[in-house]
Order: sequence, then structure tokens, then C-alpha cells
Amino acid sequence: MTKAARLMGNLPQEEPQTWVLEGETTIIGRHPSAGIPLPLLAISRQHAQITNTPQGYFIEDLGSRNGTFVNGEPVGEVPQPLSAGDEIVLGGEVVLHFEDPLETINGKMLGRMEGVWINPQTVAVWVDAKEVEPPLSPAQHALLSILYEAEGNVVSRADIIGHVWQDVDPEGVSKDAVNGLIKRLRAKLRNAQPEKEYIEVLRGHGLRLVRGKAT
Repeated sequence: MTKAARLMGNLPQEEPQTWVLEGETTIIGRHPSAGIPLPLLAISRQHAQITNTPQGYFIEDLGSRNGTFVNGEPVGEVPQPLSAGDEIVLGGEVVLHFEDPLETINGKMLGRMEGVWINPQTVAVWVDAKEVEPPLSPAQHALLSILYEAEGNVVSRADIIGHVWQDVDPEGVSKDAVNGLIKRLRAKLRNAQPEKEYIEVLRGHGLRLVRGKAT
């Protein structure tokens, strides 16, 4: 049996069907080229998208005319996490149920994360499946975000200053201010996971975030 997640449901007046979510992204829509084609007028040509990430599966609406709902709540263009058993309603006509064998066997993906993850909905920060508490300050979050979005690549100090201190003349941001922010952010992450250091300082080059993986 495949370990990939799947959607189960049926079109009006048709037998139940199962669609396996095998790729990194799956488009649901009326267009025949969609990964899950739903040939109904209530469904937009590109209605919704499901993305498989190291942190689990996420669904987002692609600006559909009649909307996407998960467990009765509307889904916008910000990706929303899916959990086994979730009910997805598309265009008010198609009802699908999401199943993830790995989640069912091993628990939620969130509990199996390794590394740093920023929740795209709440901007909460997790380190090795443990939420960072208290939350990061705005400056700390800005620093972590630019490192996170770099996906393991080195970020220069000049880019960090431009991102964190957007309304300040870069010449007015001291080396001590940058070093102090880095130190405080590393301490916050270390409080959640004292056995690892996820921010690597490369002298003369900048910083990079050591990305984790889902086990």
C-alpha cells in the first residue's frame, strides 16, 4: 500500500474515487490538466492546490469563484495545514476527505519535525517539534525569517540589516546591534532545543540557517 496521502470522495452521481497525492504539489480544478480534474461548473479551472512539505500537507485556494472549505472553515490563499480525517468542500458541490497513512501510523507530522519551522498561518516558531516560548520579538522574527527563506543559503550581514532595520540608515546600524540580535535569537532557539545550534555564523560571509528535516 502506498504511503502517500490521498483524497477520497466522489463527484455527483458517480462512484466513490481515490486520488493519491504523489507529487510535491497537486492542483484541483475543472481544467483537464489538473492533477485532480473535477469537471463541474462550480469548480474553477484551477480551484485549489495541495502541497506536500517536510512539515506535512497544506491546502490553499487559488482564487476560486465558489471557495474552498476545510471542516466548514473557508480557506484563503495562505496555505492551511491538513490533518487526517479533514473534510474538504470545493465549490459547494464536491466533498473530499483527506487521509495521510504516515500521520495515522506515526502521529501528526508536527510531532515528527526536525529543525526550525515557521508556521505560515500563525508565524509561531518551532524547533524540533517544540514551540519557541515566549514568542520571538519582531526584530528576532525578521532575522529568522530572512534566514528561513534563504533555505540554507548564506545571508550577508548587509542583507540582514536591510531586512531587519528597513527604516534605518544602514550606516547607523552598529556591528554590536547586529551581533546582539543574533545572540538573542540563538539563545531563544537554544532554549527550545539546547542540544543543537541551528544558526551558523560564517565569519566574513554572513549567517545561514541549518535546515532540519521530517523523519
